[in-house]
Amino acid sequence: MSHLGIKLGQSDSECLLITAASFVLGNLHTLIAAAVCLAVTWLVLSQKSQRGIQFTVAAPKEADPDWRGEKILEEPSIRDKGDPRKIICYDPATARYLGAVLAPTPEEVEAKILKAREAQKQWGRTSFEERRKVLRSLCDFVTKHQEEICRVACRDTGKTMIDATLGEIMTTCAKLRWTIEHGERVLAPSERSPGFLLMYKRARVYYQPRGVVAALVSWNYPAHNTLGPVISALFAGNAIVVKASEYVAWSARYFEAIVKECLAAHGHNPDVVQFVTGYAEAGEAITRSKNVDHITFIGSPGVGKQVMRSASENLTPVTLELGGKDCAIVFDDADMKQCVPVLMRGVFQNAGQNCIGIERILVQEGIYDEFVAEMEGRVRKLRVGSALEQQEEKSGEGVVDCGAMTMGTTFDELEALIDDAVSKGARLLVGGRRHRHVDYPTAQYFEPTLLVDVTASMDITQNETFGPIMVVMRFSTEEDALAKAHSSPYGLGSAVFTSNMEVGRRVGLGLRCGMTNVNDFAVNYLCQSLPFGGVGISGFGRFAGEEGLRAMCVEKAYTEDRWPRLIKTPIPPIVDYPIKDARKGYEFTRQIVNFSYEATWWDRLRAAVGLGKIAV
Repeated sequence: MSHLGIKLGQSDSECLLITAASFVLGNLHTLIAAAVCLAVTWLVLSQKSQRGIQFTVAAPKEADPDWRGEKILEEPSIRDKGDPRKIICYDPATARYLGAVLAPTPEEVEAKILKAREAQKQWGRTSFEERRKVLRSLCDFVTKHQEEICRVACRDTGKTMIDATLGEIMTTCAKLRWTIEHGERVLAPSERSPGFLLMYKRARVYYQPRGVVAALVSWNYPAHNTLGPVISALFAGNAIVVKASEYVAWSARYFEAIVKECLAAHGHNPDVVQFVTGYAEAGEAITRSKNVDHITFIGSPGVGKQVMRSASENLTPVTLELGGKDCAIVFDDADMKQCVPVLMRGVFQNAGQNCIGIERILVQEGIYDEFVAEMEGRVRKLRVGSALEQQEEKSGEGVVDCGAMTMGTTFDELEALIDDAVSKGARLLVGGRRHRHVDYPTAQYFEPTLLVDVTASMDITQNETFGPIMVVMRFSTEEDALAKAHSSPYGLGSAVFTSNMEVGRRVGLGLRCGMTNVNDFAVNYLCQSLPFGGVGISGFGRFAGEEGLRAMCVEKAYTEDRWPRLIKTPIPPIVDYPIKDARKGYEFTRQIVNFSYEATWWDRLRAAVGLGKIAV
């Protein structure tokens, strides 16, 4: 006889196994369905617990694509000749007037700092979970309202919606998610070894809030550059004063409102975050304040030196991110189908206004001519204009590739750098001049530019252009590539393109800079677990990653007794004050050193005997 395939004579265990297998096979669909239901239920419940509180902040009407301001500036400038405190706000892509913002006095800046310090007393006592809840709500708002945020950023800087999504939204969400998921682990007390001599002790490092930190940030990504420092500062328990650039004074008010409404929605004092928008005087008031405990500055090397000088009056620690002249080294075995589009994005993203934009492309001589020909065809097809006012058609007519330049004061300098290169033998294949747009004649556009046969002796390789200019240089060997890459005093980011990973790693690690990407551009910043910063005149210190989050804290070294009832640090009578016998006291301490730190146990044993003799 048999039942369910079980034959007579089989053992009980075999029968049991076969029965179980038959049951599983017979009910496989039911079991899979149950597992799926459990998994979906778990995901729904876990996601529900991750949701933030909803709050609303209305975007300004000028950010609407259908908005057309009545006033167009004939000579766009943020300066008002009649009032030195007034900041004129306008759209660089159209020259449409957006309004005016009054720059604060130094006294008003200090009042904001003191207000932040008072609010920090309560915020610094919040738990990590309370801080996570705020960041979850902020992340929800950014993702749900990303189009409005992008439009506000576009209107104030002239960038395109694609560039805004990549540079404002994606980076901010990456920072929020990483901080939410890993911030507590990074700032948890760190256990350290007390060493042999102090084995009866516990040693830790505690990461405590600094108090009030400040961030003086650049204008190229107004949403991300202001929200990014806020995320780290708040999670570390600090208050923060953000000095937004005068070039984005209009949008800064919207981004400040988002953070303050988020804090208020959770019942926290919104004064813990303060935005300041003004000229150099406002920044100097922050850097000279004795009530600021740390400063992060993003800008030029020249202004970075001024920040250091001001901060030195109170010995305020600083982190400086001072721009770059990032190079991309393209070897002749690189995958051109992958490499060329990445480099186009690396150069022309945000009209070249990126601190880690690719400003020098070094191409190996074997593929140099082919590379130049491909880039010339692509750069010639780039279109400039207003992303908010474009009229996209299925044919692609009206599509904008490059937006405007946020600062219209750099055109003379850019043209001078290009002219210098041409006079020294470079070839200007595309662009090279400011662009007069047919629809917006007073707006701020620079032609997408391709400059080739550039050498290290030309001024354009030594100065950050921060514009839509592709500079191509030739190299022969690895050594030649590194020498040309290091001819610039900057050292922020870099890229290496090759099919040989060993070469990519060797050259990448050989570059004198803070960051390197093999076969990619700037992804190290999207990877928020990594620190961000440079060497040389690109600055020092790091933000982002574990290093950046911990930089927002005071690292407090802490010890305590491991077994307080059994052993505490004793002071032997022979070295207790007042010293009775200095010679014996010295010999006793010398033998303690030998016992604790000699290389071999035999030497330690002899030291122990010596200690015994002295004790007797």
